[in-house]
Amino acid sequence: MNNKTNKNNEESIYDQILGAIFERKLLPGTRLKEEELCDIFGISRGKIRKVLHRLALENLVETIPNSGSFIAKPSIKESKEVFQARLIIESELIRELAQQFTPEKRAVLEEHLTREQSAHNAGNHNLRIRLSGEYHLLIGKLLDKTVLTELLRGIISRTSLIIALYERQKSNSGHLATEPCHDHQALINALDEGDADKAVALMRTHLLDIQNMLNLDPPPEESVNIKNIFTGQ
Repeated sequence: MNNKTNKNNEESIYDQILGAIFERKLLPGTRLKEEELCDIFGISRGKIRKVLHRLALENLVETIPNSGSFIAKPSIKESKEVFQARLIIESELIRELAQQFTPEKRAVLEEHLTREQSAHNAGNHNLRIRLSGEYHLLIGKLLDKTVLTELLRGIISRTSLIIALYERQKSNSGHLATEPCHDHQALINALDEGDADKAVALMRTHLLDIQNMLNLDPPPEESVNIKNIFTGQ
């Protein structure tokens, strides 16, 4: 019972659903049935609805009247805005961190990077993805930027949905699984040098590389020949 108690408060359920989104276990369009969630977590429907409402406010869940709640499916326009927001927020955060970097902060990032690499070496792709996102959140946490970190948490979760929807080719997924470790190490080195401009440039390149692996171009418009449709000519 104690085990269940630790897992059935609203904050814990929110974290578990968020984690599943981070790890791409809950894919865009997945239906979240209230009754099933109540049974899984052993709580009332009222509490589940509060969690779903919170996720909806963060644009991670879409609630459709008379249909239920679904993991959001960001549009191409929304996806581009998400990356624009990340570029703006994370560029400023990394610049500030470079100006305040200490050996203690480096140790925190290095320890996290070790966990990322271990997950990759073990072939735990989902955990690897989650830890990659959490690396970016650590930057805000090390600066004690609570509001920006919480804002970034929702944005990074939406990035996971965007990648699941718009990744160009499954053959490219290896790039997503490997490159961030290298990029994250390069960021640590730039921070350690106190080179804010270099750190910002690396962060922007890192985020743009991820965006470039996605197909965010709208499909070309095709002219429709009405005559052919109905005459078969």
